[in-house]
Amino acid sequence: MHTIEDSVRIDAPADKVYQAITTTEGERAWWTKDCEVGTRVGDQAAFRFDEGKMEVRFRIDELSAPQRVRWTCIAQKNNPDWQDTTVDFRIAEHDGQARVDFEHAGWREKSRVYEMCVGGWTHFLQSLKAYVETGKGTPHGA
Repeated sequence: MHTIEDSVRIDAPADKVYQAITTTEGERAWWTKDCEVGTRVGDQAAFRFDEGKMEVRFRIDELSAPQRVRWTCIAQKNNPDWQDTTVDFRIAEHDGQARVDFEHAGWREKSRVYEMCVGGWTHFLQSLKAYVETGKGTPHGA
């Protein structure tokens, strides 16, 4: 199995970053405009791209405010490489700054989609940073 890992420092408290990752409003501001995010463990989060032509649906496995968010991909449309992968955000705060350690794990192979997602996650983590710090991210569909 293969894993995409990245980290980003954000000039904001951890709870502000956590809210951006765990709410529909937050996700729409930095990842994709077309999404709905559940609020409890066991709920689902759905993220759509390209006018709904591609979708990934996650089960929310962990919400440990403000330190961790973990999801498992339980369904997909036109994106089989994501099926059964996990997404994990670990958030730590030091002197009012947050550090997000990101992991997207469980990839069966380093496919073309995997390689696209390496760059995609780099972009979207920078979008998360911009959104939390300035109120303006660069989500898909904006």
